Amino acid sequence: MARPRTFDRNEALERAVALFQVHGFEHTKVPDIVESLGICRQSLYNEFGDKRGLYLAVLERYGQREIDNKLALLQSPGSPLQNLLTVIRGWAALASQCPADGCLTAAALVEHRDDAGVLAVVEAQVDRLEAGFAQALRAAQAAGELRASVDPQRIARSLTNSCYGLGLLSRLPGSAARIGDSVAAMIAMIDAAAVSGSER
Repeated sequence: MARPRTFDRNEALERAVALFQVHGFEHTKVPDIVESLGICRQSLYNEFGDKRGLYLAVLERYGQREIDNKLALLQSPGSPLQNLLTVIRGWAALASQCPADGCLTAAALVEHRDDAGVLAVVEAQVDRLEAGFAQALRAAQAAGELRASVDPQRIARSLTNSCYGLGLLSRLPGSAARIGDSVAAMIAMIDAAAVSGSER
């Protein structure tokens, strides 16, 4: 009979997120994991199988948290277009984050580009975020905020690509200017697709 879990799984995953985010998969060693999570090695194996199993659980946890936050903003009451712009402007905050951390999901695409399991987790997150953007853009279109000629799916895909691209570039020192210019360009793209006040 398996022993009952003696630690908080959610708390352990949050600690592991921070560990992998700073050190990456290869440079995070099992002794470091055991010490950081405050669990014994056997508990780690019983719960997650191995280090890769923990990493997959961490990717799912991190991605769900990040996307949930964005979708909550997109689905807030009020103007769908303004909600979308709020999410885009929020990406500029990447410039003020520690470059060594960056986006765990974007880093996983580089570090594990040949790992089908990792790619499946990331792809599901990318699809979910893209769908959220598309839904917000369609809502903006239905509200008369976005031109009828605009393709919401195409813009949603562009925004999703930019989101993960910025997450990767945030790891570069001195990335603030690049991120700021990219966010400004995305806002300009949305503004160009929006219905102007005189057209309403």
